[in-house]
Amino acid sequence: MDSATMGELVLAGFRKLGFIRFAGIEGVEYLPGRSVFALEPKPEHLNHNGDLHAAILFGLAETAAMAASISGIVDLMGEAFIVARDGRIEYLARAKGTAGPIRATSELTAAELDRARSAIESGESIELAVPVDITDNTGKSVAAASFTAVIRPRRK
Repeated sequence: MDSATMGELVLAGFRKLGFIRFAGIEGVEYLPGRSVFALEPKPEHLNHNGDLHAAILFGLAETAAMAASISGIVDLMGEAFIVARDGRIEYLARAKGTAGPIRATSELTAAELDRARSAIESGESIELAVPVDITDNTGKSVAAASFTAVIRPRRK
């Protein structure tokens, strides 16, 4: 299966997840080593200043990070599962509600994806440090995040 078809299948799966539907997060791009998710701010996403609420930004970033983490190993997910162990976010500028869509982009190197594949195929756990850049509709970075994705073999 080519990466475009795989990407569409993965994004369709993400669209079914409760939090993603609840928050209004949309998949924009999904390739091996790269995921981009976006959110068009609605009134329920905003804080008292008219900016995207911190929890929404964090959720958007975590979605992009976990998607990037599995982007090169989707075909092996029957043998493994993934969880976020931790996450950190630094708010760099106001994510104004009027500056949407807000995008979260996460990228991993081919070497990191190869390490993850090797670990899964060997039945081992692996942790990946996954960066995320969150930008407004002008391309300005409004937050930077990083997550630790833990990929473990499924128990049999």
